[in-house]
Amino acid sequence: MNRYREYDKETLSKLKKVEMEIADEIKRICEKHKLHYFLVGGTLLGAIRHKGFIPWDDDMDIAMFRKDYDLFIKYAKKELDKKYYLDAFETNKDYYLPFAKVRKNNTIFDERENHHLNNHKGIYVDVIPIDNASSENNLRQKFQAITTRSIISTMFYKNRIRPLKELRYKPLVILLSIFPKKGLMKFQDKVMRMYKDDNSEYVIILAGSYNYLKETNKRDIYLPPVKVKFEDRVYDTIKDYDTYLSKIYGDYMKLPPKDKRVNHIPINIVFDTTKE
Repeated sequence: MNRYREYDKETLSKLKKVEMEIADEIKRICEKHKLHYFLVGGTLLGAIRHKGFIPWDDDMDIAMFRKDYDLFIKYAKKELDKKYYLDAFETNKDYYLPFAKVRKNNTIFDERENHHLNNHKGIYVDVIPIDNASSENNLRQKFQAITTRSIISTMFYKNRIRPLKELRYKPLVILLSIFPKKGLMKFQDKVMRMYKDDNSEYVIILAGSYNYLKETNKRDIYLPPVKVKFEDRVYDTIKDYDTYLSKIYGDYMKLPPKDKRVNHIPINIVFDTTKE
C-alpha cells in the first residue's frame, strides 16, 4: 500500500507552521506544569538531521512519560487554548487510538483512510505515552506489545479504516472484533499501564510506529531533556538521542530512497474553514 505523497511546497510549508503552532501550545502547558516532553520518531530525526522537519514529512510526534502524559491530559482538558481540541479517549467516546492528538479547530487534514468517519479532522500533533518497563525485553512486554497492536488493528477494522487483509494478527483481530469498541480501548489502556513503577530502569513506547524492541530504552537516556533546534523554534528532546535514533533507524544521517519515504495521504487540507 502506498504510504507517500508529494506536496506542493506552499501547502507543506503552511502545514508545518500550523503543526509547530500546536506544538508550542503543548510545550506551554508542559513548561507551566513542569512536565517532561520529548520530540520523538521522525520529528526527532528531522531535528537532528535537518534542524527541523524531514523535508517530505507532514506530522509531529511528541512523547511523555506516562505519569506526565496523564497530567498533560488533565491540564489540557481545562487549559488548552480554545483554538485547539484535545482528541483522546478521555475526551471523545468514539476515539480509537492509544495516544492523544491535539488538533487545531477550523482546520482540516482529511486523510484518505478515515475520510468516512464523522470525527474532528483538524490538523494535529500526536502526543504519545512512554510506559514503564522492567527490563529490555520480557514476556510481559511482548504481551503488551501484541495486545496493543492487535487492538489498534481491530479498531481499524471495526471503523473500516483498513481491510482485514492489510492488518497484522488477523486471527486476534477477528476474535477481538466481537467486543465493543469502548471495552477494547479500556482494556488496551490497562495493558499498556501494566508495570506501575514510575522509576523503572527501562521505558517502552507501545503506541509508536516501530517494533516495541526498537522503542524500549533505559529511562536515563531520556533524562535530563536537552534543547534542540527545530526550524525557527527550540524544543526539548531525549538526552542521548543518538542511542534512540540508531536503534530505530540505524545510520539515521543517511537519506532513505524515495520508495522508502512515508508520510500521510490527505485528500483535503484547509487552513481556515471560516475563510475557505
